[in-house]
Amino acid sequence: MTRTKKQVKEALRLTELPDDGFMELLAKAGDADVVAAPRPRRTRRGYRPDEIETIVLEGAVGALLAHAREEAKRSLTAVGTRAGVTRARVQQIEQSENIEVATLVRVAAACGYRVDISLEPLRPGLRAFSTVLQGAAR
Repeated sequence: MTRTKKQVKEALRLTELPDDGFMELLAKAGDADVVAAPRPRRTRRGYRPDEIETIVLEGAVGALLAHAREEAKRSLTAVGTRAGVTRARVQQIEQSENIEVATLVRVAAACGYRVDISLEPLRPGLRAFSTVLQGAAR
C-alpha cells in the first residue's frame, strides 16, 4: 500500500508534509506499518554557577539530583541499584532538603556525575578549599 504525503505526515506526526526525497526513500524501504516518528532529542541544559548556588542555598539539592537523573535518562530503580539504595530512597532523596554528602556522592555517581565542593572565604585572609568527590558507581 502506498501512502500519500498527508497520510505519512499524520502517521509520523510531522509538522509539515514530507518532501519527495523522503517519500521516495519510504517507497524503496517499504511503508508497511509507519507508526511513529523518532522522539525529538532533548537538548542538554547547563547550569551556571549562580544557578547552582541558588539551588543549593534554597535546599534543593534533591531537585538537582532529579535533574541529573533525568538528564542521564536513568530510572529511579536503575539509579538506586547503582547507588546501593532502594528506588524509594532515591525518590525520597530527590524530594529532600537534607541529604548526607556520602549519599549525594553515590547518587550523583549513579547518574554519571561527580560532586565538586568548594569553600570560598567570606573575608580576606582565609584560604579557599575545594575537592572533587567521586563515588563508585556499582
